[in-house]
Amino acid sequence: MKLSLFRMLLLLCSWFLCTHIAMAQCSVHGMLHDTLGHPIPFNAVALIQNHDSSIVKGVMTQEDGSFCFESISKGIYRIKVSAIGYETFFSESLDYDSTHAMQVPDIRLRSGQINLNEVSVSAQKKTIEFKNGNVIVNVEGTALAMGNTVYDLLARLPGVTVSDGNISIQGKSGVKIMIDGKIQQLAGPQLMNILKSMNASQVEKIEVLRKPPVRYDAAGTGGMINIKTKKIKMTGFSGNVFTSYSQGFYGNPSGGFTLNYKGRKVNFFTGFTAEREWFHNTERMTNAFNYNATETTLDSKSIIKVHNHYETYNLGADWFINKSNSIGIKMNGAFGMGGEDIYTNTNYSDNNTGYRNLGFHSSKPNPWIYPEFNLNAEHNFDTSGTVLRFSANYNPYWDIYDADFYNSYQDAGYYDVKSPALFKTRNTLTFTNSSALLDFEKELKHKLKLETGIKHSYQIMHSDYYLKNLDYTSGDFVTDSMYSNIFNYTQNISAGYINLTRDFEKVTIQAGLRGENTMFQTSSRGNSLNFHRQYFNLFPVLTFDYKPSDKHTFSLSYNKRVNRPDYNMFNPFTVFLSTQVSFKGNPYLKPEYSHDIGFTHSYNSWLNNSVNFTRINNTFMGYNTQNDSSKTYIHTSTNLNWADIYAYSLFIQKDLYKWWSVNLNATVFHINAKGNINNQPYRIQTTAFQPSLYSRLTFTKGYSMELNAFYLSPFLEGIYHTKARSYVNLAFKKTMLSDKLSVSLAFNDIFFGQVRRTMIQYQNLNGTGVQTFDTRRINVSINYNFGKLKVEQRQAKDIDPPSKSGK
Repeated sequence: MKLSLFRMLLLLCSWFLCTHIAMAQCSVHGMLHDTLGHPIPFNAVALIQNHDSSIVKGVMTQEDGSFCFESISKGIYRIKVSAIGYETFFSESLDYDSTHAMQVPDIRLRSGQINLNEVSVSAQKKTIEFKNGNVIVNVEGTALAMGNTVYDLLARLPGVTVSDGNISIQGKSGVKIMIDGKIQQLAGPQLMNILKSMNASQVEKIEVLRKPPVRYDAAGTGGMINIKTKKIKMTGFSGNVFTSYSQGFYGNPSGGFTLNYKGRKVNFFTGFTAEREWFHNTERMTNAFNYNATETTLDSKSIIKVHNHYETYNLGADWFINKSNSIGIKMNGAFGMGGEDIYTNTNYSDNNTGYRNLGFHSSKPNPWIYPEFNLNAEHNFDTSGTVLRFSANYNPYWDIYDADFYNSYQDAGYYDVKSPALFKTRNTLTFTNSSALLDFEKELKHKLKLETGIKHSYQIMHSDYYLKNLDYTSGDFVTDSMYSNIFNYTQNISAGYINLTRDFEKVTIQAGLRGENTMFQTSSRGNSLNFHRQYFNLFPVLTFDYKPSDKHTFSLSYNKRVNRPDYNMFNPFTVFLSTQVSFKGNPYLKPEYSHDIGFTHSYNSWLNNSVNFTRINNTFMGYNTQNDSSKTYIHTSTNLNWADIYAYSLFIQKDLYKWWSVNLNATVFHINAKGNINNQPYRIQTTAFQPSLYSRLTFTKGYSMELNAFYLSPFLEGIYHTKARSYVNLAFKKTMLSDKLSVSLAFNDIFFGQVRRTMIQYQNLNGTGVQTFDTRRINVSINYNFGKLKVEQRQAKDIDPPSKSGK
């Protein structure tokens, strides 16, 4: 079924590319002259958004001074022109309806001093924006982003919390990650590898989507985070090189480069990054066990040394066949070697186990390779926004988790009381993820827009896990069949959607419906727990926007979403994390469904209030079960009956002065959930307050300063009471050489506030914990951009088509 669908989509795309060769007309066009009426040929002209001056498209003028922007969507724009020896020009607002070509009045540039800084068209975006209830963080060029990974950036997003690799938005877990609109099918440690391997220098902006559009997958009851990488926007050769060094307990270097060429008919792009990551973390746990009327207290102290290296690459090209058709191919991916060394000493309050001290050491190397291949195409039927897009992805992943465990048993005087126990594990994971989609958009009459499409995704996961114990008699490691297993997981999702948007004078109504048919199958060699399930769901999206004046905008929305259990949560076999802690999946988990209603009010684009209510059925809950006799834990998951989440968010975006901008986000959320854990009733009610601040000060001579602060109040996180945590980051930046060279100095987690303190008193669990992370760091970063975007394009004769997927 998978292959036939891919063939169908490829043939359909090829048919469109071969049969629709008609040349598209200009959407917005005009002429560029000097004050004497002479044409200015081969000069860059940019179409920019009216509200934030971000670049939409860039073209070169013809020999007669004419310029043409093709395939422009409906919106309000302006035109910006910079030329050597002339003053920079900004047009009045252009309200383009996408149904008729627009000719702008002739542009006449006035003579001015030559300023090499104006050779290329650029614009300064607001760092944080609030649009339609979603938050957009423009990462590119910010000092706090330089030298960091995408994983680091996620914890700095307004309303987002990252804890032990779990990501939530306004208290809602089940958040899905997208990269350039493509949902990541990996989960758990595999997803963390991708996020930690991506350097922030590759990212243009990150979108926190609390109400994702219907064209995206319905997965993600907590919403979506879309990471948008940089694209080529102007003609010519360009690139950049960057390096950084971060010092905490250990020093971490990183660096890389990108190269881009955008011509009249082709784009070429490539890049490479490398990073070494060493961290020193600590953990202190105290837990009580009651067995045979005796309470035994375990006091554990751990030092965790994390040592990873990541490498990423990308290589691709776009071919603009003509003004209506284009096709692109891309190969990118990441590879690396993860590692974790844990040294733990556990003191027992009595001798009931036969020893008073347990010494534990584990070494966990993790080599992995994640290549990705993409084929994409686009056909523009006309200039009014009728477009067909095709994309196909094939991603074969390979991952190995090795672990060596050493356990020594000692008395109160630290003398050995029995022989050490040595065992090793290996989990070999192979993934095959593939998908294909077709999206169609058309502007209809009466300000009505149609969007529709189909998608199919296919995932296979194979896990081969074994545990071997050291046999002191033979000296060999012998496989323990009780804790060895082969697990297979297959998932097929077929989807289709339709979305209609209707604009009235002061009202915009959007109604969308997505249908997804899910089939998955699991098999386990170690037991008879084999499952095959199939279910079909409809996911509506409704939005009502009302703008009574230029200052006020009101929005009311509803959407339904799903969060399916991933392969890690399903695997029913026991995987050892240490001698005392293991993980076991639950093959009986059901998907969780969310219904979200939101109301947003925006005043004058700088003050925004939003209220949300979310009901989640079959809510996932991870928890520990404790064996008081063996003094061990097993982590697993279950479905609660439901969870209600109430959230209020205040977002303020204000330029206090031209040189000082402030962004303040404050979120309050309340969680009320009910169900059963370990066959006993469970009820939770908790409230948390989560403010964040971002401030940017721009000084003369290329100096700037950025401040980012975050606070999360105490609340009940699952079955664990967590205390407040916070951070304050400060960064300084200096740009030189016409803004081509930038140097930043950043201080992260200045007050070391990201310490995680927990307490649990639930069922037979009774304990406290303190975890510290290597987050207080100093970071020095250097970035150099190069390339000639105008002068070397003087011989260009054709209008430059838009870039689709270049980086």
